[in-house]
Amino acid sequence: MKTQTNKFLAVGLLATTALFNISCDNNDDMDMPENNVASLFVSSNTSGEVSIIDFSDESNITTTTTAAAGTDADGIYYDPETDEIIQLVRSDNSLNVYGDIMSSMMNTGINISLGINTTGGFVSGREIAVSNDMVVVAESPVEANGNQSSLYVYQKTSSGFSLQKTFAVDFALWGIHLEGNTLYAIVDKDSDLAVFTNFFSNSSGMISPSKRITIEGIVRTHGLTYSMEDDLMVLTDIGDAGSDSDGAITIITDFSNKLNATSNGGTIALNQQARIEGNNTSLGNPVDVAYSTNSQMIFVAERANGGGKILAYNYFSSNGNPTPAFSQNVAGASAVYFYEE
Repeated sequence: MKTQTNKFLAVGLLATTALFNISCDNNDDMDMPENNVASLFVSSNTSGEVSIIDFSDESNITTTTTAAAGTDADGIYYDPETDEIIQLVRSDNSLNVYGDIMSSMMNTGINISLGINTTGGFVSGREIAVSNDMVVVAESPVEANGNQSSLYVYQKTSSGFSLQKTFAVDFALWGIHLEGNTLYAIVDKDSDLAVFTNFFSNSSGMISPSKRITIEGIVRTHGLTYSMEDDLMVLTDIGDAGSDSDGAITIITDFSNKLNATSNGGTIALNQQARIEGNNTSLGNPVDVAYSTNSQMIFVAERANGGGKILAYNYFSSNGNPTPAFSQNVAGASAVYFYEE
């Protein structure tokens, strides 16, 4: 790995940590396999905390919380090779790294080292996606950036983050997902999905997606995740941002074939999807989503209902209005990342 100029401010931080058992009326319905590690990492845009929910023992689900680098945080990622969390903090437009995560959890608490990126670049970061040592930040349009959505590409090294490229796009961004050299991006305030193939090969400047398609039935997309193993795309629909009860989750199976069969500007029809919504689901503004390949559980950061929740659903193959298999209040839940081994 190429060493970059040190643009990283590293400090030691002993985080305030709370470890407690979760009582959930319906977590007996979960179908989690036995895992050495099955952890959901959660950002909050109100609490100033990172939450780590341990699902490895279904009969004893626990949550650890630790102080984040800022109150308003969004995209989050866990790197098992370095035992680090990468988090985007909107409070000061920074990328942050928290170290010694799992090793600390095995002891008495999280004793983390915090690194703060001092170079920034973005002013309204919403989500991050990671591929090897490359970290992409999706920036939403606001007055401070001239209402221009952009994608910032950083390289992470042992000494910090180095900005490599900046791409501008002609639509509002929110959720993003990297699969190798392909970037999937939510078209915010719309029902569209943008796909950038050979993403990292682009030169800085304005770029256009290789394909942009509409997902029929979605009102306003926000979160997405893709499983290459299951060829499964999961998308969230927040509906009316002012409502805490009209959200939905959409699953598209055999996604790569359906995407290839859909022309640029075309639509994946309702009969090619499965969708859950309704009063039983507790979905209002599901802003982010993660997926377990082992268990096929779907984990959601629900922002509006009750001020923030983490919801989990069993895999579904048809439309419905199910009760969550797991529900826990997490104030300001804004982003999720699931890791299992």
